[in-house]
Amino acid sequence: MNSFTVYLVRHGSTMLNAFNRMQGWIDSDLSDEGIKQAKTAAEKLQGINFDRAFSSDLGRAVKTRNIILEELHQNPMELGSFPEFREVNFGFFEGLNSDDIWAGIAAPYGKHSQGDLLAINGMQTVRDAMKESDPSHTAESYEEVLVRLREGFQALREDCQPGEKVLVVSHGTLIRTLADYLGVDTTNNYPANGGVSELNVEADQVTFEAYNQ
Repeated sequence: MNSFTVYLVRHGSTMLNAFNRMQGWIDSDLSDEGIKQAKTAAEKLQGINFDRAFSSDLGRAVKTRNIILEELHQNPMELGSFPEFREVNFGFFEGLNSDDIWAGIAAPYGKHSQGDLLAINGMQTVRDAMKESDPSHTAESYEEVLVRLREGFQALREDCQPGEKVLVVSHGTLIRTLADYLGVDTTNNYPANGGVSELNVEADQVTFEAYNQ
């Protein structure tokens, strides 16, 4: 077997999630609900013995990873974080109201929301429209996100052994962008807080075996 399995989990919800704020590279603590969601994710992962456990380097992902491992009573051989699995950088729009921001980004396309943009050409339109609208020019484009993800999976390949089971806790928009790129229909299917996706990672490709369970 030349592949290994990644269980890709979205972190539990946070204060900024509750306030419907754009939360990319900025961070906030898990809410009480987010802690419950992390524990529910652990329940979904019962029976899986993780060889390694990683997260993005943002606190909400690290905390979710640690709660999952505590609930499972597991101590994998390696614990760490990868900045490559951070949430998408939303640039100038970080911390602002999500609905208001997406209405403004969608307006030049004659649209009203992120969902409207998604219907044009998936996440590529969504990411590139934000990049174009960002006055700071720091929001990540679709291709910039994919470059970072490729680097992240290559780092995993260099670290993990065939047949291993690996936990990676990441973020909603990053997971959705990856799924979109790999052919998963994410229309009206945004990764839930604590949602679990299963990926098969080979030397030359990554495939989704399950999405947002």
